[in-house]
Formats: sequence, C-alpha cells, structure tokens
Amino acid sequence: SRSRLRLPPIQLNLCSLTGAHFPGLGAMGNTVSGVAKCFGGVCKKFPPGRCDNADAVLKLLHQLPSEDLEEVKRQLFFDPSSEADGRFFSDDVGVELHEETCDREASPKSAASPRSLKMIKSDPCVMNRPMGTTARHRNRLSSAASPPPPLVRSETGPHPSDAKDKDVVVVSSLSLDWEELAKVPGVSMYELRLLWHLYLLRWPGLRVVFCTSQQVPQELIDYYLRCLPGGVDIDEAKSRLFMLSCNDRRALSVTEKLLQRPRAIARIRNFVSVKKAYMTVFNSTDSEVELARRIGVPLIGNGNEHSHWGTKSGNRQIFRDAGVLHPDGSYESAWDAHALAKDILTLWRRHPHAQKIMVKLNESFSGEGNAILRLTAELQKKVLGPLLGQDRDEAAALRAVEDALSSELEYVANCETWRHYSAQIERLGAICELFVEGPSEAKTSPSVQLFIGSGGKAKVFATHEQWLNGQIYVGCHFPANLDYATDLVVLAEQIGKVLADKGVLGYAAIDFVSVRKADATYEHHAIEINVRMGGTTLPIMTLSHLCELGRFDRTTSEFISADGCPRYYTASDNIRKPQYKGLLVSDVMDILQKHSEKIEWNQRPDAPETGVVLHLLPLLSEIGKCGAVCVGRSREEAQQLYDDLIEILDAETADGKNGSCDANTMSLEDEANLLA
Repeated sequence: SRSRLRLPPIQLNLCSLTGAHFPGLGAMGNTVSGVAKCFGGVCKKFPPGRCDNADAVLKLLHQLPSEDLEEVKRQLFFDPSSEADGRFFSDDVGVELHEETCDREASPKSAASPRSLKMIKSDPCVMNRPMGTTARHRNRLSSAASPPPPLVRSETGPHPSDAKDKDVVVVSSLSLDWEELAKVPGVSMYELRLLWHLYLLRWPGLRVVFCTSQQVPQELIDYYLRCLPGGVDIDEAKSRLFMLSCNDRRALSVTEKLLQRPRAIARIRNFVSVKKAYMTVFNSTDSEVELARRIGVPLIGNGNEHSHWGTKSGNRQIFRDAGVLHPDGSYESAWDAHALAKDILTLWRRHPHAQKIMVKLNESFSGEGNAILRLTAELQKKVLGPLLGQDRDEAAALRAVEDALSSELEYVANCETWRHYSAQIERLGAICELFVEGPSEAKTSPSVQLFIGSGGKAKVFATHEQWLNGQIYVGCHFPANLDYATDLVVLAEQIGKVLADKGVLGYAAIDFVSVRKADATYEHHAIEINVRMGGTTLPIMTLSHLCELGRFDRTTSEFISADGCPRYYTASDNIRKPQYKGLLVSDVMDILQKHSEKIEWNQRPDAPETGVVLHLLPLLSEIGKCGAVCVGRSREEAQQLYDDLIEILDAETADGKNGSCDANTMSLEDEANLLA
C-alpha cells in the first residue's frame, strides 16, 4: 500500500523526492514519484516492522550513523539510479581534488538550538542552514570580507555595469534546511538557477568561475553563451569561463564541499584576479564568509550574525521598524507547540472575529513551511467561550488551541503531518500572523526585488506579480501591476533602508499581499522578506543581461529596451508534465532550432530582444520539468510566447515521441496528482 512503508531487515524502500503526491507518506512523501527507488543496504540496521507514515521513517533516519544518513540524503538529492546521472556527472576538473576531512558535530539536538553557531562543521541532520550566532563572533564575521563592489546602478537596472571589470566567483550553494529543501521536486538541479551569471561574460575581460556539485553539460553551457548579445565572441568568452565541479553527491552545500577541497580553492584563486574579484551565492551563512576569506575575495552576502533578518520573525521586526503595513501577529519565534498556541491565543484575543491565522516555520523555502488554522465556529466556541465567560478559563482555551493545531492545521506542503511539523517548530521556530482577507479577484501577490550595496543604499531593480499555486511559488509576471508598482517601490525602499541599517548586504526580495478596496485603490500588506536570491532573481537578471542597452525605470517600474520600448515577461521554474520526461538537453536544442523563428530568444523576425530563454533543462530528463523566461513587447505577447512554448513541447512529446519514461508507467491517478 502506498500509505504504508515496510521496513524489512535488508532494505528500506523509499521514493526519490522527484514527483507526485502520495497520501500518507508524511513530509518526505510531499513530492515522491510514481516509481519507488530502493536505497539498497543503506538501512540494514533498521529492525523489521511497519511504518504508518514517514514521521517514523524520519525518526529512524535520524538514528542512523552520520555516514549512513549522508548516503540516504545523497540519494534523495542526487539519485544515482536516475537516468540523468551517467549523462553529465563525470569529472572535468582535470585534477584530483584533495578532500580535507573536517570534524562534524554529531548531535542534532545541539545543532537545532536557536542560539547555536553554525560555521563550516556540518551536523548530519541539517544542510548548513543559517542559524543565530553569539555576540562574541560578530566582530570577526563583519570584518571577514571587505565591502563588495556595487552590483546595481540606479539608472540602468541590475546588471553590474559599475563592476564590469570585476571577476566573479559564483558558488551555487543552497545553504538551507535539508528537510525543507527535500519538499521541492528536483531541488538538486536548482544549483543551475545561478547559470544566468554566464551572461556576465558579455563584458570584455570579465572572468567567471561557476562552482557546482556536479558537472554541467557542455551543451547547456553553449546554449547560455549563444544567447549573449551580438558582437560577443563566444570562443573568447569561453576562455574567460571556468566551470568547477566538485563531483560530490553528498547532501551538503557546494560551499562546504569546496571548503573540504583546498586544491579547488587554489584553482579558483589562480583563475581570477583576486584583487578585482568578488564572490556571490544563492544565500549566505558563516560558511560562505569563510570560503570567501579563503579565496581572498569579498562576499556579496552576510554571515550568520545577520541571518535573523531573513527569518519570519526577523521579517516582521523589520516591517515594524520600517513603519510598513503588515498583518498583526507575533514578533518573536515560538520554539514549541505550547508557546505557539499562546501566541495564537494572544492574537485571537486582539481579533476575535478573525477567520484564519497563518502559521509559518521561521526558516522555510517556497512557502512550503506555511500552514493555516481556520477559526471555525466550533473552535471559537471552545476558545473564546472560556475567555468571555464569567469563569475565565485560559488553560482550557489554550488546550483547545493546542488540540486544533495538532488536528486541524492545514499545511501548504502536501502530506505534512503535525508530528513532523511540530518537530520542525522545535528545530526552526515558528510565528503566527493574521491571514490577509479579501475576495480572491481583488487580491494579488506582488513582489519587489532590491539590492543593498556596500554603501548601505538599497536600490530596487524589479517588481513582479507572483504566480502562486495556493501559497507555493510557481512563476511570475514582470512588471507588477502598473496601477500600484511605483507604490511598491517606495515601500520596498523603506524596508531596504532598515535592512541596510541592520547591516544586511546583497540581494533581497519583499513579498506583499495587495487588496483592492472599494474606491479601486490598493492596500499593500508586507508579508515576507527573502534575504537572498529567489525565484524572481533569475528572470530579471536574464532580461537585464541579454538586453544589450536595457534599463529598469524605477519611476514607472518598467524595463526599457534599446529600442525605447518596454519589455515584459512571463516566467516559471515549474513547467512540468510527465510526457516531457526523458528529453535531453540536446533534444531541447533540436526543438528550439526547429521552432526558432517562433519562440527562440532574439531569433524572431522583426522582434529583437524578445523570445524564450530556457533554464533547469537537465530536469526534463529526470522528472519532466524545466523553467523559462518568455519576453515580449507587451504582457499579452509574453503570455502568448509562454503558451506557444507549452504547445510546442506538448506536440514534440506527444505519443511518447521523446522515447522516454520509466519502465513502470505512472497510473492515471499518479499523473493527476503530479499535474496538480
């Protein structure tokens, strides 16, 4: 039965985290595929028995010796049985990289402490997720890297024209909690999100080092380079690019893998001009600070002393200090279910007519750590009755909230369970806040992207309308609704100033919920800050670097191309259908060439600087998923390009034309779950 996992003495059959939702598999079953992948002898030490859901599996996994747990995580994120592995995971570094063994903390409990320091040692239960740090380390961390060069020029958008003579070390590291990352299908390939940095090679003399866990297919590199603006010598650009693969499938960040390879660090130093280089990452922790120090270059990012401002509780404190409207709620993290229930009760007292309360894990990814508590009439009677009656019984009200959390909480992540979620609260912390109410047709979810430079200046470089499935990010439309986009820019600059005053450096994205009022104006509620790159970073950087003379106009929130006309796009990381499985990068290149004049970037007749730019292409072979940025001269043209791309992919893979799919064909039920 899919709802039960058997634990025989020889092996544990789990599903690789790459596909559809199966009921009853708990947190790890959020994105399991229709075909079970066996972990062989990894779990030999498990006793015989049964498991009603994946909570018990997780508990058993955490009891494994660290080396066995690492092997499980390796197969979760880099499944060696997937058909993609043998195709592009070979070593092209050309030298045997010496692996430096570092001591490891063995206690998950100590690592989960909200005040524990996470440097370059790796607890086997986390994937180098950012945590708080003690005050005695702050001076060392703040001086670990000199201020980086400015990346954003206010008049011309986010391309580094002020730093075009600077060499760039790109470390495609996702330094986040591994159990939260595991909820994202194909997360092992999300390192490739940062390949937009290859577009920096448009600037003569600039060198790029791109560091990954596994080798990037050469044909994918060639595709990125052929998108560069006209006049760039591709062969010469290749000579300024160094792709460094660690060839390491362990579920550690790329940063930690590099820290264990001093020869790799030496090769980076030898390739770039250290005096004019900087390092950039997806998100930064103390480990990234240490790696930048060893390379000898400044880091675009922060150590753990600033990581608090990227948490949900830190976000809310920033909104409060900036004086920006945001939902009422808690400002300090709750570290267990009882404390969370008390915060919810306090919030409910202030808003007795509220209908929903949001609960958010303090550190989560793509909305997967969120949940909703509905304040039903029955629950209101249980909670508010004791509070409003003559015999005020707060203990009974608190018990009712705790019971509701354990039995009625609605999770954004499919197959999440209270047992696992409550354990995550104890590891990551959680906050609660009012759900922003309003008719669905009157609510939007815009986002603003900004960069905080070394001078403490926060500069907005994009606004977007987010495309959400519930609360999970699917894609975006650029720019945000022009009826209010410039209002968002002003609010984001207020928030950015507070972030800068706190010492935050680098990329940030601020999410809002906007509600249209009766007078047709909008009320904007600040919801979340991602103090890192995000899903909207890739598309705006793609547009900015590939449009030769384009610029972002903050007064209108539009991107103006060289022809003086605005450009718009529809973008997504989640173009996914079962029939796309098995497509190789070379197959996609053939499809693009066949339909070049209809969709390919800068190849459409009489439509310069428009078209489709693809990314995450290796995921097509494994799970039938890729991403795209579809740029047009109007919103309608951008959306039409997106629709054309889907139509072409559907036609090219109809009736199994791609010649792939697993031997064990998915059932109709599995396909329906996958598409959902």
